[in-house]
Amino acid sequence: MTKTRMQWLGVLLVLLFGAESALSLDINAIILKELKEKGTYLKLNYSGMLYDEGIKQLANSRLIGKVVTLDLNTHNIGDEGAEALAQSKYLQNLETLNLFNNRIGSDGIKALFESKAYPKLSTLSLFGNKIGTEGAEAIAQTKTVLNLVSLDLTGNQIGDEGVEALSKSESLSHLKELRLANNGLTDKGIKFLSESKLLSGIEVLDLGVNKIGPEGMKYLAQSKTLKNLKTLLIKNNKLGDAGVLPLAQSTVFQKLTELDLQWNGITTQGAIYLGASKTLGNLLFLRMWGNEIGGKGVDAIKKNLKKVKNPIYPSAASD
Repeated sequence: MTKTRMQWLGVLLVLLFGAESALSLDINAIILKELKEKGTYLKLNYSGMLYDEGIKQLANSRLIGKVVTLDLNTHNIGDEGAEALAQSKYLQNLETLNLFNNRIGSDGIKALFESKAYPKLSTLSLFGNKIGTEGAEAIAQTKTVLNLVSLDLTGNQIGDEGVEALSKSESLSHLKELRLANNGLTDKGIKFLSESKLLSGIEVLDLGVNKIGPEGMKYLAQSKTLKNLKTLLIKNNKLGDAGVLPLAQSTVFQKLTELDLQWNGITTQGAIYLGASKTLGNLLFLRMWGNEIGGKGVDAIKKNLKKVKNPIYPSAASD
């Protein structure tokens, strides 16, 4: 954009939004450049990192008034930026907010989940932030963000205590997708989760890259609320063959169409357990990369789980 056009844009913004917006000329120019789909979609990944100061300007811009999807991944946003979003007057139409790969901590999460700024918010990604146990507790206790359908907390180290708080929440009843990968979870945390009403509507559950063993899988396999699960992602844990057995024998997973068991120390015997399952017959995708299941294990899976579409290999080979 030429200097002359930028000057004219500044005049236009002053006329439309007043002198206050002139102070935010840079952010408004960026917003105007990146707004898509008649002003409802804004992804700010091509105009440099905004940091907290840029987010403060963004939150105060009337140009975001129609935004339904706001993607702010990888902008080095901290608690101040999150608090600015929480105080915005212009996010009433927001349904999807992506805050992937920032540095938001528990204070920022408290602000976001105490806010009434975005009553329609249904999809929230906090992947790769720093919310910790206190942040998970703030999410669980929210009285204002009540329509979440999808929540991604991957890589936030919320721990078993954070999962316990989420499990007791009465504010997350609409959730269908919950991602808790890489959070330091153990069997103790899975016990809390398996007993929770939170799971009653869950269709996608991601528990990858944690410390879940056979006991944790037993808890899930015996859950009385986990009835609608379609996708279970539990790669890079410690299930072993002993953890595969309750999974294969459980009646909980009848609707399961996708199962990720990569890197779990599973051998041929575990593959045989899977192949003999009477409840996993609807699987379309079974990912076993990183396990040593042998040719017999592959044959057992292919013989009985006939709907599986992806290739299965006998050892640690990529599928």
